[in-house]
Amino acid sequence: MSKTVTVFLGPQHPGAPGNVGFKVVLDGEHVVDIDLIPGFLHRGFEKMMEYRRWDMDLVMSARICVEDPDHVELTYTHAVEQVYGVEPPEKAQYIRVIVAEFSRIASHLLWLMHFAGPIAARYAVGWAIAAREEVLKWFDYITGHRIYHHYIFPGGVRWNIPSDFKEKTLKVLKIIEPLVKDVEEGFFKHPVFQRRAMGLGRLKASEAIRLGATGPTLRGSGVCFDLRKALGYDAYGELDFQIPRGEYGDAYDRAMIRVKEIYESMNIIRQALEKMPLEGPYRWRLPMVMPEGEGIGRVESARGEFVAHLINYRGKQIGRRSLAPYRIKFRGPTMPLLTTILKHIVRNEDITIADLPVLIGSFDPCPPDIDR
Repeated sequence: MSKTVTVFLGPQHPGAPGNVGFKVVLDGEHVVDIDLIPGFLHRGFEKMMEYRRWDMDLVMSARICVEDPDHVELTYTHAVEQVYGVEPPEKAQYIRVIVAEFSRIASHLLWLMHFAGPIAARYAVGWAIAAREEVLKWFDYITGHRIYHHYIFPGGVRWNIPSDFKEKTLKVLKIIEPLVKDVEEGFFKHPVFQRRAMGLGRLKASEAIRLGATGPTLRGSGVCFDLRKALGYDAYGELDFQIPRGEYGDAYDRAMIRVKEIYESMNIIRQALEKMPLEGPYRWRLPMVMPEGEGIGRVESARGEFVAHLINYRGKQIGRRSLAPYRIKFRGPTMPLLTTILKHIVRNEDITIADLPVLIGSFDPCPPDIDR
């Protein structure tokens, strides 16, 4: 008789990270191998974007990662602006930073809800929901939408901020900060969670780099790299903030990185509010006919590096090719997290079936950015 058995985890299992499945090879309770099964949410966005106007494509880009849509918008926007050869107004750059950091906070809080629930820490889920709700109400106040915002736009931002923008924003930060502290004290410092996460899923710095990790997973392994610092895009180059790093590269370090990043995001937002010019334009209007050219957008999203590569080559094409990109390609951070990195850890560490929700959850994957 075979010593191992193959079972399937997800996409309906509460321990699965969303619209993906896994083929898990078990030896008793021990996981000896694992393979990703994608394709449950394939929508063909990249091909559809070639048949729509570039301004309509912005709306579609946000749906690539539901949990952190503004960073995908920002990635696409940077690529379009490179093709047009424009730089957004200074005011718009600061507004973009504030919107992006609130998107990071909302994403990390949503991760906490999905992370804490399957391991029975539902009290932490309540705190995270309460904090995220305040952020969603802020987005509704600024953009008119709670989940998808379509606010960051090539040339700047879609419309100006209201007169009480600073006061409203500071009020939201004042509400969510103590809730995040409650989560930190009540969940991350709880001995039960520490025993489940500490020492689990160790990933060395050299392995993280070799296997394609970015974002909190890379920094959880002690690598000090963040595109906001490396590129200084938009107004990030004018702001002072820290890059949280882990020491052991385990599931606990990766989780704590996100808590620390929430505090840093609030620090960035407060700085941007003080330095943002109150007057001046918030957007340059771009011609509808897209010029020929090539653009690459790279941003530090909540899960890591997001890239958009846009090419507009019309040649003899007319009509839609003058208004839509010839080709666009996205690279999200999730694929290596659920393939090379997850398989490496499972094959080199004693992982049980009960460990999988904690291990996979510590990566904070966004399955929709795989099925584009």
